[in-house]
Amino acid sequence: MHWLKRSAAACLAVLLLLTSLPMALAAPSDQPLTRGETASILLDAAKDYNKNVTYQDILKGYPNGDLDESGSVTRAQALVMLQRAFGGLPAPKGDNARSGYPAASFTDVPSWAKAELKPVFDAGIVAGTSPTTFSPDLNITGAQLDLFLRRTYALEGRNLKDDFYATVNKSVLDKSVIAPGTIGWSAFTQVGEKVDAEVAEIIQELVKTGGQTAGEKKLVALYQNILNINARNQAGITPIQPYLTAIDQAQSIGELMAASDKLYQDTGVSLLMGFSLTIDNKDSNHYLLQFGALSPLLGQTGYEGATDAQKSAYLTYVRTLLSLVGQSGADAAAQADALWAADAKLAAASYSNQELGDVDKTYNLYTMAQLKALFPNVDLDQMFQRTGLTQTNQILVMDPGCLQACAELFDAAKTPNALELLKAYARLNLANGLGGLLNQEFTDASNAFNLAYFGQDLSAPLEDTAASYVQTMMSGYLGQAYARRYFSAEAKQNVEKMVRDMLSVYRSRIQKLDWMSEATKAKALKKLDTMKLNLGYPDTWEDEFDGVDILPADQGGSFYSNVISMQLAGIKALPELQKEGVDKTAWPMGVCSVNACYSPTDNSITFPAAILQVPFYDVTASYEENLGKIGYVIAHEITHAFDNNGAKYDENGNAADWWTASDYAAFQKLCDRVTALYDGKESAPGIPCNAMSST
Repeated sequence: MHWLKRSAAACLAVLLLLTSLPMALAAPSDQPLTRGETASILLDAAKDYNKNVTYQDILKGYPNGDLDESGSVTRAQALVMLQRAFGGLPAPKGDNARSGYPAASFTDVPSWAKAELKPVFDAGIVAGTSPTTFSPDLNITGAQLDLFLRRTYALEGRNLKDDFYATVNKSVLDKSVIAPGTIGWSAFTQVGEKVDAEVAEIIQELVKTGGQTAGEKKLVALYQNILNINARNQAGITPIQPYLTAIDQAQSIGELMAASDKLYQDTGVSLLMGFSLTIDNKDSNHYLLQFGALSPLLGQTGYEGATDAQKSAYLTYVRTLLSLVGQSGADAAAQADALWAADAKLAAASYSNQELGDVDKTYNLYTMAQLKALFPNVDLDQMFQRTGLTQTNQILVMDPGCLQACAELFDAAKTPNALELLKAYARLNLANGLGGLLNQEFTDASNAFNLAYFGQDLSAPLEDTAASYVQTMMSGYLGQAYARRYFSAEAKQNVEKMVRDMLSVYRSRIQKLDWMSEATKAKALKKLDTMKLNLGYPDTWEDEFDGVDILPADQGGSFYSNVISMQLAGIKALPELQKEGVDKTAWPMGVCSVNACYSPTDNSITFPAAILQVPFYDVTASYEENLGKIGYVIAHEITHAFDNNGAKYDENGNAADWWTASDYAAFQKLCDRVTALYDGKESAPGIPCNAMSST
């Protein structure tokens, strides 16, 4: 998990480092402010920035001279007073320009305030209650004024005690630019761009030589086939046309599933449902059968409350994909509408992102008989036989609610035109899943969706796209070359020392906890002591596509055929993996990943070589400086071993109850207090925190 993108609840493991939960610092009140209180707060804030204003400059009162200091203050009045206090607000640049609220076309700004509010709107300090509504007469609270001030502090960036981050990093933040093809800017994206350039250079050198090893030759073949866009455009949808024809000709759900089974046999791709393997959370040395079916394209949160623009982006994208695979404009539009409605039902029945991270909710074992009862008109025995996996009566279903809702889509009594709806799903999933391997139009449709839905142009030059694909699909081959060139044994040793020092601090603090019993402490310490460290690069490298034919164009290879060969190799390996069990020495991410993670099922933390560079880590910097950079990330990843999700796994990576009942109750009580502290607080005007949701 990205160390900056985690659920609020997942942060709660810091409680393990405390002997007790301290009282929260005084927070701005949720009660409405008076005019006098507002003027005093703004005057104090302005003095910190050496603004030469007085109380009377900020609160001028009414024309009759009445200050009405005890009266409540509205949004319009408070922001006019803020403008008087700070005056000449800096124009937002870089990060502030992107994260600030855009100057809006409010239709309800009172005439008396328009002139003084314009600089506030231009500075991006305040949002409206809707894109066109400012709601000037709503009373303002201390918490809301504090948010407006924090945006002002970020613009000013000159006072450490007001906004330490914005002040220390002001120069960098003001100069920051979101590069084309990306959706954000941070140290991660900065380093990611550098790594992408380094990887592209490695690939180009291999292309020039043709590659020395068998793995390098396969990498070059794949890369050049991706670049061969003329051949891909000329082939169009020919590679998937037989499956589209079979979908169109299906006269029953049984025939449709036969077409889906044929696709799986030929490509390893499941259209509507399928069996696979996953690590058994309760016996992490072994794999568990897993069954999954349709899920909503936009996830659990993408439908209820979607804006008109978001829904339009979805419908346009789906219509475009369906048109690209042969549907008429009218049919594509009708199917897109039906898919939106069906997806919305699946989403409403699905677990939230937070629930999907809770092993207690997602560890649901079904028998084959139970699955057959859900899907009586699907030959699950035939589907399972094609996998080559060994039958058991323990089949994992992660989201029972979504599966039940999906089953209703296969039931003509509950879903009118069930067959036609499922055929639409099959076409969409085929186009969405394999279209990127085909002609440019599929990529263009994806880029258009991202621009309409996220507001970001994620299109990139073909060479960059090809390098990104290769980095994702052949991370092992690239990782070896990258580690040799950009990482050293010295850096690996230095980082390992920091990790072990950090583990020692955790050990000491766990021992000092006054709310945890000695029995639970012993288990926690054992988990800490057995944590595996994956640093820089693996000790041994595997040939990930040994025996897989990845051919250049002059030998009949294409982007599509090579990826299918890789996919089929992975599918065909599953039966053997089921017999052998889980290889816990395998890394959970590639060496070129600018990221880090904790894996609960093998109790390990991973820091690839790509993240172990400036600004996260510098082999020439002092130990203390590196502790302030990569040391923070190290501590964060260790913390995941004891957060609200990690705490459910033991030292062997098994979901097991290693806590005493009273200790876990105490831990949960502390978690609940932190959740309550953040829940409902506005992270931005009008945007309250949901402390239990993933972010």
